[in-house]
Parts: sequence; structure tokens; C-alpha cells
Amino acid sequence: MSNLELPSRSLPVVITEAIACVSLNITSIIGNSLVCIAAYRNTNLRSTTNLYIIALAVSDLLCGTVDMTLASATLIIGRWDFGDALCQFQGFFDMFAFQVTPATLALTSINRYVKIVKTSHYKRIFSPRRSKIWLSCLWLSLALYLLIARATNWVKIDFIQSYAVCSFNYPTNESQIVHYSITVGLLFVLPLCVGIFSYYKIFLKTHEHQQNVVPSLRNCTDNTAVSNTVKEIKLTRMLILVAAGFSCCWIPMWALVLWFRFSPETSSRITALLAMFFFYLSAVINPIIYAFTNGEFRREFRKLLCCRPLLLSLLKRVYVLL
Repeated sequence: MSNLELPSRSLPVVITEAIACVSLNITSIIGNSLVCIAAYRNTNLRSTTNLYIIALAVSDLLCGTVDMTLASATLIIGRWDFGDALCQFQGFFDMFAFQVTPATLALTSINRYVKIVKTSHYKRIFSPRRSKIWLSCLWLSLALYLLIARATNWVKIDFIQSYAVCSFNYPTNESQIVHYSITVGLLFVLPLCVGIFSYYKIFLKTHEHQQNVVPSLRNCTDNTAVSNTVKEIKLTRMLILVAAGFSCCWIPMWALVLWFRFSPETSSRITALLAMFFFYLSAVINPIIYAFTNGEFRREFRKLLCCRPLLLSLLKRVYVLL
């Protein structure tokens, strides 16, 4: 393994970095655990679309329990002190969470596009069973890609001092360029473009719907149809905010990552550390968005937070399953 010691830091810097990472860590674990537990307790939160929300929460929870926890400990003690086996474990889950989040968000935006714009095809493409198959295939494909890349030594997993985590390292410049071309192109730019296209089309369709259909629905006696329409629009708005939060975190993060990786002589340690914190922030904000924009999640969160013994027992179950 490479040098396991972090660069020399003053005490105020150590305290600041540790507090920032630990705060993100705790918030991510609590927030994403609440999402998973809320869906477990409330059958109304197990809709086809919410399946993608739960998948995002699980990937963010993996990041919080594995990646952030070890990064927090490393920033506090000033060195990687957990052995090579745990380094390989953390490095794999670091890259898995790094890649599965934008891919899952892209699949979520396609789900919303078909639901709102191509409604007649929705049940055929995104039935509950097929949605689980889409997600399973996506996650297994990404995991297989990472395992093959590591097993063939096309990439290595080493402790990266500037990130304070174990992550992918590259034996040659060619492997670094190819890997980043795949990761940036297929797992950031493509999901970003898919999300922009999908939500733009959804915006146009929703605007048309509000102009032409909503006035007639107000005079309609079928309250269920009105309620379902409003519910779908609110859910779509929430997911647009999730996509916007993702963009606000990941665009500056990728700018910093590419700067650090391809021009290390002009970047500093703070460049890599900020990139890592932007990544961790993206694993924190989604439960906050759900709490502020979705009434069902907000009510379930309130019940859980007001019933602490039950919450603690359910959290233990989540950790056992992980």
C-alpha cells in the first residue's frame, strides 16, 4: 500500500475536517435509515416510483456506513490504520456508490418520463416486477464492471492521502484515461443529459396538463382521479429537486476530481478533500428534500422520531441486514 499517513495538519484543521466529515456521516446514516424504515413501515411508500427512491437511500446508506465512517476515523487519527483487506472493501464500495447513484437517478428520471409523458406504456415497462429487474441489472452490471477491473489489475485500490479514503488508483495513464472516460461519459454526463431531457419533457407535459386538464378536473366528481394527478405532479417535483441537488453537488465535485487526478501538480490537498465532501453531501440531502416536499415521508419521519425506542430497534435491524 502507499503512504498511510495523512499530511501534517494543524489542530484547528484536524478538528474542522473531522467535525465536517462526522456531521455528514451521522446525518447521512440517520436520514437514509429513516427513508428505508419509513418505506418498511408504510405500505403507501412502496409504490413503483418510490422503489427508486429506496434504492437511492440504500446506496447512500452504504456510503454512509462504510465510506464516511472510515473516512471520519482516518481524519481523526491522521492515518489509515485498518489494514489492506478493509482498504479493498472500502475502495470497492466507494466506487460502487460513486457510480450507482447517477445511474439510479437516470433510471428514475426515465421512470418519471414514461409515467407522465408516455403514460400508456408505463405499466408494461415499469411494472413493480420489471422495476426490480431494471434496478437489479443496473446494480449487478456496475458491481461486475468494478470487480473485473480490479481482478484484472486494470485498476488498483490504494489509500489516497488527499482523499483520506481508499479508492481506485491506476497503474498506467492509459487505464486512468479509459476509466475516467467510461465513468464521466456513461455514469455522469449521460445520466445528466437523460435527466435534463426527461424533466424538460415532463415540465412541458405538466404545463400543458395544468393549462388544459386541471380546470376540467376541478369540475369532475371523480376525486380519486384528481388526487392521483396532484400526487403524481408533487412526486415529480420532488424528484426534480433531487436531480437538482445531485447536479449542484456532482458538477463541482467532478470538476475538482478531474483537476486533482489529471493535474496534481497544480492542485492541493483541499481540492481532493472538497471533492470528497461534495460526494458525501450528495448522500445527505435527499432525505431532507423528501421531508420538506413529500407529506407521506414527512409524517412517517415524524412518527419515527417521536418513537425513539422503536427507531433504535429498527436501525439495529437495518445494520444487521447490511
